[in-house]
This record gives sequence, structure tokens and C-alpha cells, in this order.
Amino acid sequence: MPARGVPALTTFPYPELDGREEDHWSGAGVSDDELRALALGAFYSTRWDAFHDAMLLGPEREHPLGDRRELAIDTLTGAWGITDGTEARASMEQLLDGMHAPLYALVHPLVMASINASERDRFGERADRHRAFLRQVGSFRGMDNPEALVRDYDIWAQAIKIGFTDHLARPLPNDISAWDLARVVAVARMAFTAGYIDADVAWEYCMRALAPAQRRYRNWRQFGDAYLAGWTYWQATEDLAELKNGGVDRRMELLRLWTRPTSPWRRIELNEPEQKTDTDEG
Repeated sequence: MPARGVPALTTFPYPELDGREEDHWSGAGVSDDELRALALGAFYSTRWDAFHDAMLLGPEREHPLGDRRELAIDTLTGAWGITDGTEARASMEQLLDGMHAPLYALVHPLVMASINASERDRFGERADRHRAFLRQVGSFRGMDNPEALVRDYDIWAQAIKIGFTDHLARPLPNDISAWDLARVVAVARMAFTAGYIDADVAWEYCMRALAPAQRRYRNWRQFGDAYLAGWTYWQATEDLAELKNGGVDRRMELLRLWTRPTSPWRRIELNEPEQKTDTDEG
């Protein structure tokens, strides 16, 4: 019993997250790299109260919507429009190629150049030049709607100016590939649990996601910051109002992954000590 006026000691300094379930470990015999690959999707296994070290989304539990398989099917259909293995593989290929990361790589530097410019943007001329450039890029790339990049530019600039990105690390990440790569693992695990793909296919996609993650990020801190920036960028373009509270909630989940002793991000490093990233080589 702690002395009066002295708070109880805890190994995890965020009591508001201690109310969640403990991290789940099945004890499955996975290799270090397989664990690293699964840990790319640790945000989702934590949210789902699922095993961190197994492809199947266990442990099983009672839920109003059904068992784990039914929940996986429902999520794949509702959130992704995926109803079979072919669609699951197509979505994972798109994520590996870059779903939102390439758009962010175009839009974000222009937004920051506009926000950080030393001279005032008279009559919005600088922003107009950026919009014209994005329209040209969209047309050159054969986008169905080149104005989508302009819309993203305006929304992302607004989100930063009104403080809806204050939950993100500063400076803002220049790369959000972690957002796409984490979802490769999430889709692979759901598709396997749903029975749409077999284990070998699911593992193949998870391992394919690991390699670029290791090249781009030195550690889980960088990976998590980039993941959250990616979610924020996506959410801003979907529903800007959701960022007001949703971003803070997700930041707290990342704090749990970074600091809780039983987290997969504390159990194994993203890169082995001798591995180098693109950043190191540059």
C-alpha cells in the first residue's frame, strides 16, 4: 500500500491505458523476422485484443457480431470491399505499391513550403502555383480526377493550420509508407482468419511488407510516427472533424506500444543492430 500522498508505482506510466487488456501472446514458434513482420500491424492486434505472434486473429471470444472469422469477414467487406482471396491480394499489392504514401509525398512538401515560406503569399499566388503543379501531375499520371490532389493539398494545409495535426511528432514525417505497410499485415491476417487465403500467402505478404519498412525506418518510434501521420492524412481527406479526438486516441495507443513492457515493439527491434536504413546510407 503506497504512503499517503505518494502515487502507486507502475511500469506503465499511462493509467488511462492500463484499463485495456494485457498484450496477448500465443507462444507460437515464429522466427524473429516473422515476429517483426507481424509487429508492423501491432496497432491493429492491440486494438483487436489479438495475438501479437500468430497469423490467426485469436484468442477467440464472445462478440455480438460473431466469432473472429465472422468479424474478419465483416471488417474486410465493410472497410475494404474485400469479399474473396483475389480481392484481398489485389488490395495488398496496391498497399505494397503505395496507396496513400505516394500522394502524401507529392502534397506534403508543397504544403510545408507554403506554410513555412518567409515571405507572405500575396493573393494566394504561391498556393495557386502549387495547385496548378498538382493538376499537371495528376493529368500526367492519368488520374481519373486530377483535382483530387488539389483537394488533398487544401485539406492538409487546413488541418495543419487549425491544429488538427498537433498530436503528430515534429517535424512532420516526410514519408508515411508505414501507414500502407501496417495495413498489408492487417489485411493479410484478416484474410487468413476469414479463410480467403492460406497461411503461406498471408506470410508472404507480411514478409514483403517487412523489407521496405526496415529500409525506411530505423526503429519502431520512426515507424509509429509515420504510421500516425499516414492515418492523419487519410482521415483529414475523409472526415476532417474526426481528427479532433481520433488523433489523440491513436497517439495514446502508440505510446502503449512504445512503452508497455509486454508490447511487441519492446520485445523485438524493427532492425537488427547491424542493419542499415536508407536514412543511414544517405
